[in-house]
Amino acid sequence: MKIIHSLMLITALASTSALANIQLTAKDGFTIKGEYFLSPSTSKGAVLMLHQCNYNQSMYNNIGKQLANNHIHALSIDFRGFGESKSVKYDVSKMSTLSTQQRRKAWQDMSAHWPSDVQIAYDFLRNKVGVQGKIGVIGASCGGSQAIELGMNNQIAAISFFSSAQNEKNIEKYTGSLSNTPTLIIAADEDGRTYTSAQTLFVEAKHSNSKFLAYKGKEHGYPLLDKDSNLTDAIVTWFSHQIN
Repeated sequence: MKIIHSLMLITALASTSALANIQLTAKDGFTIKGEYFLSPSTSKGAVLMLHQCNYNQSMYNNIGKQLANNHIHALSIDFRGFGESKSVKYDVSKMSTLSTQQRRKAWQDMSAHWPSDVQIAYDFLRNKVGVQGKIGVIGASCGGSQAIELGMNNQIAAISFFSSAQNEKNIEKYTGSLSNTPTLIIAADEDGRTYTSAQTLFVEAKHSNSKFLAYKGKEHGYPLLDKDSNLTDAIVTWFSHQIN
């Protein structure tokens, strides 16, 4: 198990609350913030939730609460540069003022840290569930590629792609290393490359518990949770069956 560089539980909102604000310290000292949805200490299942790049970790609030209610530890983080994980150097909201070349470089510099930042979040959950515990990961849109990178280097019990388009390189990574992992794929049929790559991923998925939830329309990620009031329950139920 990799060493957690630094992590600190900051504030429990209330003693009876299922939600706590956390901050994790990255290798370079940067602070990654997120929400930890508390589950009993005896729980041996966990889910790491990675948001899409036009939103932040709060998109998983309802899913996190329901996972905790099902005795599953859940953690959602803000990627470096998003939500509460911002600094003078890393702030996606300020990139629109940059030239195309500057914006591209700023994005590359920022996102290059994401795999190691996500690893620290995984280590937080691994510390909660122990070596024998099971950890799943869900990645929405850009979060899906981070889920693949995490799965390539760690023991992942279940993986979900939520409106997450994958390029050929990532599909090859999934096929070669993760296709035997239970996989939940969610996409809308008019969501361009997101849907076509979702179809490819499902064809490559080999585990019998893998599932493809296809929707009519153009919704991408979080809006699907509003479109289908049963989707949150479906996601939570599926993960519960894989890791509990």
